[in-house]
Amino acid sequence: MLVPVWGQAAVTDLPTSEPLPLLERFKYLVFLVIGLAILVGVGVLLWQRPAPTTIQVIPPGPTLTPSITPIPSLTPTPGPYTVYITGAVASPEAVVTLPYGSRVLHALDAVGGALPNANLERVNLAQRVEDGDQVHVPTREPGDEDSAAPEGERVRVITATPGQLTVYVTGAVAQPQTMITLVRGSRVQDAIDAAGGATVDADLMRINLGQVLNDGDQVHVPSLDGPDIQTATPNRPPLVHINAAGVDELSTLPGIGPSLAQAIIDYRDANGPFASLENLDNVPGIGPAKLDDIRDRVVFD
Repeated sequence: MLVPVWGQAAVTDLPTSEPLPLLERFKYLVFLVIGLAILVGVGVLLWQRPAPTTIQVIPPGPTLTPSITPIPSLTPTPGPYTVYITGAVASPEAVVTLPYGSRVLHALDAVGGALPNANLERVNLAQRVEDGDQVHVPTREPGDEDSAAPEGERVRVITATPGQLTVYVTGAVAQPQTMITLVRGSRVQDAIDAAGGATVDADLMRINLGQVLNDGDQVHVPSLDGPDIQTATPNRPPLVHINAAGVDELSTLPGIGPSLAQAIIDYRDANGPFASLENLDNVPGIGPAKLDDIRDRVVFD
């Protein structure tokens, strides 16, 4: 019978231990390195952070409180006008005072009207008078009686269409020597139609039916066998249609040369038609002085 030696068997029966993994053995060292790396990165970020910018807040200025009642700009009131009237009128060689906007017809009324032998085809009754004007009413020459209006119907004032343009129509029309009110943009043909139309002996080849009318114009329709009649000459230059005129026509305005006229056209093409005289002030080179010079010379229809 074999008897094991005590101590030898005990040594033989103990379990053998395996070595720990490398990461497990150095895990605390790894945690320490990672922590140090994080601390270094945070330090670098803090060191490279830009300096804070100081923002200065400027408070807005006080808001102006509008006045309860606006103060309007002063606009001078034109007139009254003083004119001198001569010729075939009831009270010739008279100086009369008329309100602003008066026409030759109003001047004749102020001196008692025209005489029966007055040749009213030679006077533009629709023309506006200016301060210091002279209105002369000529008498009819021999042979003019055929073209004269019947007695008692010498001057008729009718309103064909509501508007702001008044013209005087004479000659070979159904209702000669007629003051007519038309809309802006009307033409010679519109004035003739408003006066009842041309008569059968009217020589329409001698007038421009398509011409645009200005306030205060006279339209005279000659007859086929009648002589040429020199109608009343305006005491001021013709009006310029600012939204349709070319360089040559604009250059006739006081203080407007070819270069400034082209500037007006360029501004008109870029921004549309001018609505009023004040819009012209937007054109470079035109100021208040030039606006006053051309105020009575331009229209905006």
